[in-house]
Amino acid sequence: MNRRRRIEICGNIASGKTTLARGFAKIGYAAIEETFLRNPFIEKFYQNQSLYSFETEISFLLQHYHSIKSDKRGEALICDFSLCLDNSYADVTLPDHRRNIFLTISDEIIKEIGDPEMIIYLRCPEQVLLDRILKRGRKFETPIDISYLQKLSKAIESRISMISSIVSVVEIDSNQIDFRKNILNIHSLSSITKLLDK
Repeated sequence: MNRRRRIEICGNIASGKTTLARGFAKIGYAAIEETFLRNPFIEKFYQNQSLYSFETEISFLLQHYHSIKSDKRGEALICDFSLCLDNSYADVTLPDHRRNIFLTISDEIIKEIGDPEMIIYLRCPEQVLLDRILKRGRKFETPIDISYLQKLSKAIESRISMISSIVSVVEIDSNQIDFRKNILNIHSLSSITKLLDK
């Protein structure tokens, strides 16, 4: 398979991943948005994580893999999701034996499509994330609480720390930066656009 250059956006729920990807799309970059509503298990997952976590996490991983593999636009992609984030979710929601199965599949996918060229890591305080989740009003997200967001933040931090030795990571405080503005005017993103324009 001919591997394509790829930037993945990684961050907790409601950290601004899709908003940032849409900003890049508006200025001409090939952005892929996660189609989370196509996951048939997502609502059940938030109702009972322990019962529905495996099929939910596997489905998202395979959706992301397929989106990357099948998109034919341009030479570089910006994804509003991250395989690193998929692994972080697995760390939080799956028991050891199921997580090992998940990570085996994830590793096999990476062997095929390669690691991303860069990860944009969006940090944001958990209380801000929870406020955003409540404000956007997705019914299936109602069960999300601060404890779950804290566990996910910790897992993401751990995964980012592991991958930073092989992948360039740009860290952004998404509580301080408004991605709805022209992203080219945001100094911290200049290295990203320079990479994409190579």
